Amino acid sequence: MTARRLGHKGFTLLEVIVAMALFAAGIVAISRLFTGSLRLSGGARDASAAAIYARQRMEEALLAPDPAEGVTQGAFGDGYRWKLTTSFVPPEEENPFDEIRYRVTVTWDDGGERRATELTAGRWRWRKPDAGA
Repeated sequence: MTARRLGHKGFTLLEVIVAMALFAAGIVAISRLFTGSLRLSGGARDASAAAIYARQRMEEALLAPDPAEGVTQGAFGDGYRWKLTTSFVPPEEENPFDEIRYRVTVTWDDGGERRATELTAGRWRWRKPDAGA
């Protein structure tokens, strides 16, 4: 048997294994945080793009000079689909205007799950005089 010398200090094999295990657990936790933040930023990017597309379609609908009641749909070309619903509110006799309501829904697939964002707006136009009156 050899005797330990007083000047030599060091770590045992067990201490090194425990330290490496703790270090590996810390690295795994940090990598999960990074992948989670990347996933969330991708979702935020998709939601922002959908909101921009919905606003663009809503502005086009609001600027149409003579809207028609009904539903129109289409796609933006990069996985986003839109649906515009235009409806006329039943007129009241004392109001000199017609109310038109718009609803734009933009949908997209987010990793097999369908997501959507929706905008609603209203517009008024002067009532057209009756042809027979």
